[in-house]
Amino acid sequence: MTSPLDEPPVPTEDTLHDPVFAAGHAAEHPFGALYQGEHETLWDGTGVAVRLHARALASTGYPVLLKSFSNVVINETGIAEPLHTVGLDPRVKKQIGALRNTSIATLVPLIKHLVVRDAEHLRGVIYPKGVISADMDELVRLRDSVAQATILYTVWERERIDPAIIKHLNRVAECWVPCEHNAEMLRRAGVERVVVLPHPYDPADVLCRYRQRPARTERRFYSIGSWQPRKGYDQLLGAFLLAFRPGAAVRLTLKLTGGQWPGYPTPEASLQQWLKDDRVRQQGWTMRNLEGPLRIVTARLPQPDIQRMHYDNNIYVSSSHGEAWCLPAFDAKVAGNRLVHVSYGGTRDFAEPTDYAVPWELGPVHPSYRWEAEARWAEYKVEDLARVLQLTEPPEPSAIDAAFEERFGLARVGERMACRVLSVLNRSNFHAARKYFKERVFA
Repeated sequence: MTSPLDEPPVPTEDTLHDPVFAAGHAAEHPFGALYQGEHETLWDGTGVAVRLHARALASTGYPVLLKSFSNVVINETGIAEPLHTVGLDPRVKKQIGALRNTSIATLVPLIKHLVVRDAEHLRGVIYPKGVISADMDELVRLRDSVAQATILYTVWERERIDPAIIKHLNRVAECWVPCEHNAEMLRRAGVERVVVLPHPYDPADVLCRYRQRPARTERRFYSIGSWQPRKGYDQLLGAFLLAFRPGAAVRLTLKLTGGQWPGYPTPEASLQQWLKDDRVRQQGWTMRNLEGPLRIVTARLPQPDIQRMHYDNNIYVSSSHGEAWCLPAFDAKVAGNRLVHVSYGGTRDFAEPTDYAVPWELGPVHPSYRWEAEARWAEYKVEDLARVLQLTEPPEPSAIDAAFEERFGLARVGERMACRVLSVLNRSNFHAARKYFKERVFA
Protein backbone atom coordinates (compact mmCIF):
# COMPACT_ATOMS: atom_id res chain seq x y z
CA MET A 1 0.00 0.00 0.00
CA THR A 2 1.42 3.38 -0.97
CA SER A 3 0.46 6.78 0.33
CA PRO A 4 1.89 10.23 0.97
CA LEU A 5 2.29 8.86 4.51
CA ASP A 6 4.97 6.38 3.47
CA GLU A 7 7.98 6.06 1.21
CA PRO A 8 7.66 6.57 -1.68
CA PRO A 9 5.74 9.39 -0.01
CA VAL A 10 3.75 10.88 -2.89
CA PRO A 11 1.28 9.30 -5.32
CA THR A 12 2.39 10.38 -8.80
CA GLU A 13 0.87 9.86 -12.22
CA ASP A 14 3.24 6.94 -12.80
CA THR A 15 2.53 5.17 -9.53
CA LEU A 16 -1.20 5.70 -9.91
CA HIS A 17 -1.07 3.80 -13.21
CA ASP A 18 1.04 1.09 -11.62
CA PRO A 19 -0.42 0.14 -8.21
CA VAL A 20 2.01 -1.26 -5.66
CA PHE A 21 1.10 -4.69 -4.28
CA ALA A 22 1.63 -6.05 -0.81
CA ALA A 23 3.93 -9.03 -0.59
CA GLY A 24 2.25 -12.18 -1.80
CA HIS A 25 -1.06 -10.75 -3.03
CA ALA A 26 -2.54 -7.74 -4.73
CA ALA A 27 -4.52 -5.12 -2.85
CA GLU A 28 -8.26 -5.52 -3.23
CA HIS A 29 -8.68 -1.96 -4.51
CA PRO A 30 -6.17 -0.06 -6.68
CA PHE A 31 -7.35 3.29 -5.26
CA GLY A 32 -9.28 4.56 -2.28
CA ALA A 33 -9.47 7.31 0.32
CA LEU A 34 -7.64 7.46 3.61
CA TYR A 35 -9.91 8.82 6.34
CA GLN A 36 -7.75 9.63 9.35
CA GLY A 37 -9.01 10.76 12.74
CA GLU A 38 -9.38 9.72 16.35
CA HIS A 39 -12.24 7.22 16.19
CA GLU A 40 -11.52 4.49 18.74
CA THR A 41 -13.40 5.81 21.80
CA LEU A 42 -17.11 4.99 21.79
CA TRP A 43 -18.43 8.04 23.63
CA ASP A 44 -15.98 10.70 22.39
CA GLY A 45 -17.61 13.39 20.21
CA THR A 46 -14.75 13.55 17.72
CA GLY A 47 -14.77 9.75 17.52
CA VAL A 48 -18.50 9.72 16.75
CA ALA A 49 -18.05 12.33 14.02
CA VAL A 50 -15.06 10.58 12.42
CA ARG A 51 -16.82 7.22 12.36
CA LEU A 52 -20.01 8.58 10.83
CA HIS A 53 -18.23 10.63 8.16
CA ALA A 54 -16.04 7.68 7.17
CA ARG A 55 -19.15 5.51 6.90
CA ALA A 56 -20.92 8.19 4.87
CA LEU A 57 -18.14 8.36 2.28
CA ALA A 58 -17.81 4.57 2.16
CA SER A 59 -21.55 4.27 1.50
CA THR A 60 -20.98 5.81 -1.94
CA GLY A 61 -18.89 2.86 -3.11
CA TYR A 62 -15.46 4.49 -3.08
CA PRO A 63 -13.12 2.39 -0.89
CA VAL A 64 -12.23 4.01 2.44
CA LEU A 65 -9.47 3.04 4.86
CA LEU A 66 -10.05 4.41 8.37
CA LYS A 67 -6.93 5.12 10.39
CA SER A 68 -6.14 6.91 13.65
CA PHE A 69 -3.57 9.53 14.56
CA SER A 70 -2.82 8.03 17.97
CA ASN A 71 -4.28 4.49 18.20
CA VAL A 72 -5.47 5.06 21.75
CA VAL A 73 -8.76 4.60 23.60
CA ILE A 74 -9.86 7.02 26.33
CA ASN A 75 -11.03 4.99 29.32
CA GLU A 76 -13.71 5.87 31.86
CA THR A 77 -11.29 7.89 33.96
CA GLY A 78 -10.13 9.97 31.00
CA ILE A 79 -6.79 8.18 30.62
CA ALA A 80 -5.53 7.26 27.14
CA GLU A 81 -4.76 3.55 26.79
CA PRO A 82 -2.99 1.91 23.81
CA LEU A 83 -5.47 0.30 21.46
CA HIS A 84 -3.42 -2.88 21.20
CA THR A 85 -3.83 -3.48 24.95
CA VAL A 86 -7.56 -2.75 25.36
CA GLY A 87 -8.99 -3.35 21.89
CA LEU A 88 -11.97 -1.69 20.23
CA ASP A 89 -15.32 -1.58 21.98
CA PRO A 90 -17.56 -4.15 20.20
CA ARG A 91 -20.00 -1.36 19.31
CA VAL A 92 -17.23 0.65 17.65
CA LYS A 93 -16.05 -2.47 15.85
CA LYS A 94 -19.59 -3.11 14.61
CA GLN A 95 -19.81 0.42 13.21
CA ILE A 96 -16.49 0.68 11.41
CA GLY A 97 -14.48 -2.51 11.93
CA ALA A 98 -14.36 -3.37 8.22
CA LEU A 99 -13.17 0.13 7.29
CA ARG A 100 -10.06 -0.28 9.41
CA ASN A 101 -8.87 -3.13 7.20
CA THR A 102 -9.78 -2.01 3.69
CA SER A 103 -7.11 -3.21 1.27
CA ILE A 104 -6.08 -0.28 -0.97
CA ALA A 105 -2.94 0.01 -3.11
CA THR A 106 -2.83 3.79 -3.48
CA LEU A 107 -4.51 6.15 -1.03
CA VAL A 108 -5.94 9.29 -2.58
CA PRO A 109 -7.23 11.61 -1.29
CA LEU A 110 -5.96 11.81 2.27
CA ILE A 111 -8.74 13.15 4.50
CA LYS A 112 -7.55 14.32 7.94
CA HIS A 113 -10.33 14.97 10.50
CA LEU A 114 -9.10 16.76 13.62
CA VAL A 115 -9.32 19.50 16.21
CA VAL A 116 -6.36 21.79 15.49
CA ARG A 117 -4.29 22.68 18.54
CA ASP A 118 -1.91 25.14 16.89
CA ALA A 119 -0.04 25.79 13.64
CA GLU A 120 2.77 23.35 14.41
CA HIS A 121 0.29 20.58 15.15
CA LEU A 122 -1.46 21.23 11.82
CA ARG A 123 1.82 21.27 9.93
CA GLY A 124 2.71 17.84 11.35
CA VAL A 125 -0.67 16.46 10.30
CA ILE A 126 -0.31 17.67 6.72
CA TYR A 127 3.34 16.69 6.29
CA PRO A 128 4.09 13.37 8.05
CA LYS A 129 7.66 12.54 8.96
CA GLY A 130 8.00 10.25 5.94
CA VAL A 131 8.02 13.24 3.59
CA ILE A 132 11.79 13.88 3.57
CA SER A 133 14.49 14.59 1.01
CA ALA A 134 18.05 15.86 1.08
CA ASP A 135 17.32 17.99 -1.97
CA MET A 136 15.37 21.15 -1.10
CA ASP A 137 13.65 21.43 -4.49
CA GLU A 138 12.63 17.80 -4.30
CA LEU A 139 11.34 18.30 -0.76
CA VAL A 140 9.19 21.23 -1.89
CA ARG A 141 7.80 19.13 -4.74
CA LEU A 142 7.04 16.23 -2.41
CA ARG A 143 5.28 18.47 0.09
CA ASP A 144 3.27 20.19 -2.63
CA SER A 145 2.15 16.79 -3.91
CA VAL A 146 1.13 15.69 -0.41
CA ALA A 147 -0.84 18.91 0.12
CA GLN A 148 -2.50 18.46 -3.28
CA ALA A 149 -3.76 15.06 -2.15
CA THR A 150 -4.91 16.25 1.32
CA ILE A 151 -8.33 17.35 2.55
CA LEU A 152 -8.59 18.75 6.08
CA TYR A 153 -11.82 18.41 8.08
CA THR A 154 -11.45 20.86 10.97
CA VAL A 155 -13.76 22.34 13.61
CA TRP A 156 -13.61 25.83 15.14
CA GLU A 157 -15.26 27.26 18.24
CA ARG A 158 -13.91 30.78 18.17
CA GLU A 159 -13.16 33.76 15.94
CA ARG A 160 -9.77 35.09 14.81
CA ILE A 161 -7.38 32.17 14.51
CA ASP A 162 -3.61 32.29 14.10
CA PRO A 163 -2.48 33.50 10.61
CA ALA A 164 0.05 30.65 10.62
CA ILE A 165 -2.86 28.20 10.77
CA ILE A 166 -4.52 29.98 7.84
CA LYS A 167 -1.30 29.64 5.85
CA HIS A 168 -1.33 25.85 6.27
CA LEU A 169 -5.04 25.59 5.49
CA ASN A 170 -4.47 27.32 2.17
CA ARG A 171 -1.88 24.74 1.13
CA VAL A 172 -4.19 21.73 1.05
CA ALA A 173 -6.67 20.72 -1.64
CA GLU A 174 -9.78 21.60 0.38
CA CYS A 175 -10.87 22.53 3.89
CA TRP A 176 -14.07 20.87 5.13
CA VAL A 177 -15.97 22.21 8.13
CA PRO A 178 -19.25 21.11 9.75
CA CYS A 179 -21.18 24.39 9.76
CA GLU A 180 -21.75 27.67 7.95
CA HIS A 181 -20.33 29.70 10.82
CA ASN A 182 -16.99 27.88 10.59
CA ALA A 183 -16.95 28.45 6.83
CA GLU A 184 -17.72 32.16 7.20
CA MET A 185 -14.98 32.57 9.81
CA LEU A 186 -12.34 30.83 7.68
CA ARG A 187 -13.28 32.74 4.54
CA ARG A 188 -13.07 36.06 6.39
CA ALA A 189 -9.62 34.99 7.58
CA GLY A 190 -8.51 34.34 3.99
CA VAL A 191 -8.92 30.56 3.55
CA GLU A 192 -9.71 29.98 -0.12
CA ARG A 193 -11.21 26.49 -0.55
CA VAL A 194 -13.78 25.95 2.20
CA VAL A 195 -16.68 23.49 1.97
CA VAL A 196 -19.45 22.83 4.53
CA LEU A 197 -20.09 19.12 5.10
CA PRO A 198 -22.43 18.75 8.10
CA HIS A 199 -22.43 15.96 10.61
CA PRO A 200 -24.69 13.14 9.38
CA TYR A 201 -27.19 10.98 11.23
CA ASP A 202 -28.06 7.38 10.50
CA PRO A 203 -31.80 6.97 9.66
CA ALA A 204 -31.59 3.53 11.28
CA ASP A 205 -30.63 5.10 14.63
CA VAL A 206 -33.04 4.35 17.48
CA LEU A 207 -33.25 8.12 18.13
CA CYS A 208 -35.37 8.52 15.01
CA ARG A 209 -38.08 6.32 16.55
CA TYR A 210 -38.28 8.55 19.64
CA ARG A 211 -40.00 11.25 17.60
CA GLN A 212 -43.31 9.40 17.86
CA ARG A 213 -43.31 8.97 21.64
CA PRO A 214 -46.22 10.58 23.54
CA ALA A 215 -45.85 14.29 24.23
CA ARG A 216 -45.23 15.51 27.78
CA THR A 217 -46.49 18.77 29.22
CA GLU A 218 -43.70 18.92 31.81
CA ARG A 219 -40.66 20.81 30.57
CA ARG A 220 -37.71 18.50 30.98
CA PHE A 221 -34.55 20.43 30.18
CA TYR A 222 -31.29 18.55 29.74
CA SER A 223 -27.74 18.90 28.45
CA ILE A 224 -24.82 16.53 27.88
CA GLY A 225 -21.17 17.58 27.86
CA SER A 226 -17.97 18.31 29.69
CA TRP A 227 -17.82 20.73 32.59
CA GLN A 228 -15.70 23.55 31.18
CA PRO A 229 -16.08 27.30 30.56
CA ARG A 230 -16.97 26.87 26.87
CA LYS A 231 -20.06 24.84 27.67
CA GLY A 232 -21.55 27.53 29.92
CA TYR A 233 -22.98 25.11 32.49
CA ASP A 234 -22.28 27.48 35.38
CA GLN A 235 -24.54 30.00 33.63
CA LEU A 236 -27.14 27.36 32.81
CA LEU A 237 -27.45 26.42 36.49
CA GLY A 238 -27.99 30.05 37.40
CA ALA A 239 -30.47 30.61 34.57
CA PHE A 240 -32.59 27.64 35.64
CA LEU A 241 -32.72 28.85 39.25
CA LEU A 242 -33.61 32.38 38.13
CA ALA A 243 -36.26 31.22 35.67
CA PHE A 244 -38.37 28.95 37.88
CA ARG A 245 -39.61 28.48 41.41
CA PRO A 246 -39.84 25.27 43.44
CA GLY A 247 -42.99 23.34 42.58
CA ALA A 248 -43.07 24.32 38.91
CA ALA A 249 -43.51 21.49 36.39
CA VAL A 250 -39.90 21.70 35.24
CA ARG A 251 -36.65 19.89 35.79
CA LEU A 252 -33.06 20.08 34.59
CA THR A 253 -30.72 17.13 34.04
CA LEU A 254 -27.02 17.67 33.38
CA LYS A 255 -24.90 14.75 32.23
CA LEU A 256 -21.36 15.95 32.89
CA THR A 257 -17.86 14.67 32.36
CA GLY A 258 -14.98 16.20 34.25
CA GLY A 259 -15.64 18.80 36.91
CA GLN A 260 -12.26 20.39 37.53
CA TRP A 261 -11.12 23.24 35.27
CA PRO A 262 -8.51 25.94 35.95
CA GLY A 263 -10.12 29.23 36.89
CA TYR A 264 -13.65 27.79 36.76
CA PRO A 265 -15.86 26.68 39.67
CA THR A 266 -16.67 23.01 40.15
CA PRO A 267 -20.34 22.01 39.73
CA GLU A 268 -20.71 21.91 43.51
CA ALA A 269 -19.12 25.34 43.98
CA SER A 270 -21.21 26.80 41.16
CA LEU A 271 -24.43 25.57 42.74
CA GLN A 272 -23.44 26.86 46.16
CA GLN A 273 -22.62 30.28 44.71
CA TRP A 274 -25.95 30.53 42.92
CA LEU A 275 -27.88 29.54 46.03
CA LYS A 276 -26.30 32.53 47.78
CA ASP A 277 -27.51 34.90 45.04
CA ASP A 278 -30.29 37.12 46.43
CA ARG A 279 -32.41 36.69 43.29
CA VAL A 280 -32.21 32.89 43.58
CA ARG A 281 -33.01 33.02 47.29
CA GLN A 282 -36.08 35.14 46.52
CA GLN A 283 -37.22 32.41 44.14
CA GLY A 284 -37.25 30.08 47.13
CA TRP A 285 -34.53 27.62 46.13
CA THR A 286 -32.55 25.68 48.72
CA MET A 287 -30.29 22.67 48.41
CA ARG A 288 -33.06 20.52 49.86
CA ASN A 289 -35.84 21.46 47.44
CA LEU A 290 -33.49 21.15 44.46
CA GLU A 291 -33.23 17.39 44.88
CA GLY A 292 -36.15 16.70 42.56
CA PRO A 293 -35.98 19.46 39.94
CA LEU A 294 -32.18 19.28 39.43
CA ARG A 295 -30.21 16.15 38.62
CA ILE A 296 -26.47 16.20 37.94
CA VAL A 297 -24.99 12.96 36.62
CA THR A 298 -21.20 12.62 36.59
CA ALA A 299 -20.84 8.85 36.24
CA ARG A 300 -19.87 7.44 32.85
CA LEU A 301 -23.07 6.11 31.29
CA PRO A 302 -23.38 3.37 28.67
CA GLN A 303 -24.70 4.44 25.29
CA PRO A 304 -28.24 3.08 25.86
CA ASP A 305 -28.51 5.27 28.97
CA ILE A 306 -27.43 8.34 26.99
CA GLN A 307 -30.02 7.52 24.36
CA ARG A 308 -32.58 7.12 27.13
CA MET A 309 -31.89 10.72 28.17
CA HIS A 310 -33.08 11.86 24.75
CA TYR A 311 -36.25 9.82 25.31
CA ASP A 312 -36.98 10.88 28.89
CA ASN A 313 -36.40 14.61 28.31
CA ASN A 314 -37.82 16.99 25.74
CA ILE A 315 -35.89 20.30 25.68
CA TYR A 316 -32.15 20.25 25.02
CA VAL A 317 -30.17 23.28 26.19
CA SER A 318 -26.93 24.18 24.42
CA SER A 319 -25.61 26.97 26.64
CA SER A 320 -22.20 26.89 24.98
CA HIS A 321 -20.16 29.95 24.06
CA GLY A 322 -18.85 28.17 20.98
CA GLU A 323 -19.84 25.00 19.16
CA ALA A 324 -18.64 23.75 15.81
CA TRP A 325 -21.62 21.38 15.85
CA CYS A 326 -22.74 20.10 19.32
CA LEU A 327 -23.42 16.41 18.76
CA PRO A 328 -25.77 15.91 21.75
CA ALA A 329 -27.90 18.84 20.59
CA PHE A 330 -28.04 17.36 17.09
CA ASP A 331 -29.01 13.97 18.52
CA ALA A 332 -31.73 15.74 20.48
CA LYS A 333 -33.11 17.18 17.24
CA VAL A 334 -32.97 13.76 15.57
CA ALA A 335 -35.01 12.48 18.54
CA GLY A 336 -37.61 15.23 17.97
CA ASN A 337 -36.80 17.39 21.00
CA ARG A 338 -36.97 21.16 21.30
CA LEU A 339 -33.70 23.11 21.30
CA VAL A 340 -32.64 26.12 23.35
CA HIS A 341 -29.29 27.34 22.05
CA VAL A 342 -26.82 30.18 21.77
CA SER A 343 -27.06 30.58 17.99
CA TYR A 344 -23.33 30.92 17.43
CA GLY A 345 -21.76 28.03 15.57
CA GLY A 346 -23.10 24.69 14.46
CA THR A 347 -26.43 24.62 16.29
CA ARG A 348 -27.87 27.35 14.10
CA ASP A 349 -27.44 25.05 11.07
CA PHE A 350 -29.83 22.40 12.37
CA ALA A 351 -32.10 24.46 14.64
CA GLU A 352 -35.70 24.76 13.48
CA PRO A 353 -37.99 27.84 13.50
CA THR A 354 -39.77 26.34 16.53
CA ASP A 355 -36.54 26.30 18.56
CA TYR A 356 -35.38 29.12 20.85
CA ALA A 357 -32.23 31.22 20.46
CA VAL A 358 -30.43 33.14 23.21
CA PRO A 359 -29.12 36.60 22.20
CA TRP A 360 -25.36 37.00 22.28
CA GLU A 361 -22.45 39.23 21.33
CA LEU A 362 -18.78 38.49 20.82
CA GLY A 363 -16.55 38.50 23.89
CA PRO A 364 -13.10 37.20 24.90
CA VAL A 365 -12.59 33.47 25.34
CA HIS A 366 -11.69 32.07 28.73
CA PRO A 367 -7.90 32.44 29.18
CA SER A 368 -7.50 28.81 30.27
CA TYR A 369 -7.83 27.68 26.62
CA ARG A 370 -4.60 29.46 25.66
CA TRP A 371 -5.94 30.28 22.23
CA GLU A 372 -4.95 33.40 20.32
CA ALA A 373 -4.96 36.54 22.48
CA GLU A 374 -7.58 38.16 20.25
CA ALA A 375 -9.81 35.04 20.01
CA ARG A 376 -13.52 35.69 20.62
CA TRP A 377 -16.64 33.60 21.17
CA ALA A 378 -20.31 34.21 22.06
CA GLU A 379 -21.09 35.93 25.34
CA TYR A 380 -24.61 36.17 26.73
CA LYS A 381 -26.40 37.26 29.89
CA VAL A 382 -27.64 34.68 32.36
CA GLU A 383 -30.85 36.69 32.61
CA ASP A 384 -31.43 36.32 28.85
CA LEU A 385 -30.94 32.55 29.04
CA ALA A 386 -33.39 32.45 31.97
CA ARG A 387 -36.03 34.34 29.97
CA VAL A 388 -35.67 31.95 27.03
CA LEU A 389 -36.06 28.95 29.34
CA GLN A 390 -39.30 30.47 30.66
CA LEU A 391 -40.67 30.88 27.13
CA THR A 392 -39.80 27.43 25.82
CA GLU A 393 -42.61 24.96 25.22
CA PRO A 394 -42.31 21.16 24.89
CA PRO A 395 -42.49 19.68 21.37
CA GLU A 396 -45.23 17.60 19.82
CA PRO A 397 -44.60 14.21 18.15
CA SER A 398 -43.37 14.61 14.58
CA ALA A 399 -41.63 12.79 11.77
CA ILE A 400 -38.26 13.77 10.31
CA ASP A 401 -39.11 15.96 7.34
CA ALA A 402 -37.65 15.53 3.88
CA ALA A 403 -35.52 18.68 4.10
CA PHE A 404 -33.78 17.46 7.27
CA GLU A 405 -33.15 14.05 5.71
CA GLU A 406 -31.81 15.60 2.51
CA ARG A 407 -29.40 17.82 4.41
CA PHE A 408 -28.19 15.54 7.17
CA GLY A 409 -28.98 11.93 6.25
CA LEU A 410 -25.95 9.62 6.14
CA ALA A 411 -26.32 8.77 2.45
CA ARG A 412 -26.94 12.38 1.41
CA VAL A 413 -23.87 13.65 3.28
CA GLY A 414 -21.86 10.79 1.77
CA GLU A 415 -22.90 11.84 -1.71
CA ARG A 416 -21.74 15.41 -1.10
CA MET A 417 -18.45 14.13 0.29
CA ALA A 418 -18.00 12.03 -2.84
CA CYS A 419 -18.64 15.06 -5.06
CA ARG A 420 -15.94 16.98 -3.22
CA VAL A 421 -13.51 14.06 -3.55
CA LEU A 422 -14.17 14.03 -7.29
CA SER A 423 -13.56 17.78 -7.43
CA VAL A 424 -10.19 17.31 -5.74
CA LEU A 425 -9.26 14.52 -8.16
CA ASN A 426 -10.35 16.68 -11.11
CA ARG A 427 -8.07 19.51 -10.02
CA SER A 428 -5.10 17.19 -9.54
CA ASN A 429 -3.06 14.95 -11.81
CA PHE A 430 -4.53 11.78 -10.29
CA HIS A 431 -6.15 10.70 -13.57
CA ALA A 432 -6.22 6.96 -12.94
CA ALA A 433 -7.74 7.46 -9.48
CA ARG A 434 -10.36 9.75 -10.96
CA LYS A 435 -11.29 7.14 -13.55
CA TYR A 436 -11.57 4.42 -10.88
CA PHE A 437 -13.62 6.72 -8.65
CA LYS A 438 -16.15 7.40 -11.40
CA GLU A 439 -16.43 3.71 -12.14
CA ARG A 440 -17.12 2.90 -8.48
CA VAL A 441 -19.39 5.80 -7.55
CA PHE A 442 -21.14 6.96 -10.71
CA ALA A 443 -21.45 3.73 -12.67
